[in-house]
Amino acid sequence: MIKMGKKKLESIQQKKKEKLDRKAKKKEEEATVEEKPKEKKEEKPKKKVEIKKPKVNEAKGRGEYLPISSKISVEVCRAIRGKDVEKAKKILKDAIEKKKPIRFFRYKKDTPHRKGKGFGAGRFPLKVSKYVLGVLENAIANAKYLELDPDELYVKKSISNRAVSKESQRGRYTNLEIVVAKKTKKVKK
Repeated sequence: MIKMGKKKLESIQQKKKEKLDRKAKKKEEEATVEEKPKEKKEEKPKKKVEIKKPKVNEAKGRGEYLPISSKISVEVCRAIRGKDVEKAKKILKDAIEKKKPIRFFRYKKDTPHRKGKGFGAGRFPLKVSKYVLGVLENAIANAKYLELDPDELYVKKSISNRAVSKESQRGRYTNLEIVVAKKTKKVKK
């Protein structure tokens, strides 16, 4: 141990005591300041800020890694593209119920012609139609959430892409994207 003189030890203790006294005085002053109510300045009434949602004219529906043929889904997407939502639903439901076939334009090798005036090659793709109908209904639900009127919607885009197959489950997979948009009136000049 270090030997200190009696005077030196007393001076160190005195400094510590003064330091503690200063801290105690500060705390008392802060407590009294908090107790006294501060004079309030005249406050201006705050304006309520409204969050504006951006106006949206279209909604999207997606289906990824669907176990359907990408070639057939291309033809089904072509059949509903540009149609009203209700008409597109009817086309898909008719194909599911085998009432009216979907015309094939590109992938039609060995595909027979169907009944109807000038119809051409066509099929009833049941499985693909069910999946496309599900994605279409998803897009319509998204449009309702975005406060778009479902009666004024049409299928703006219907895209089918081949997905990278999952190695463990070998097979055909497809990514679908359907965009429904609000009809706009064309103004003639």
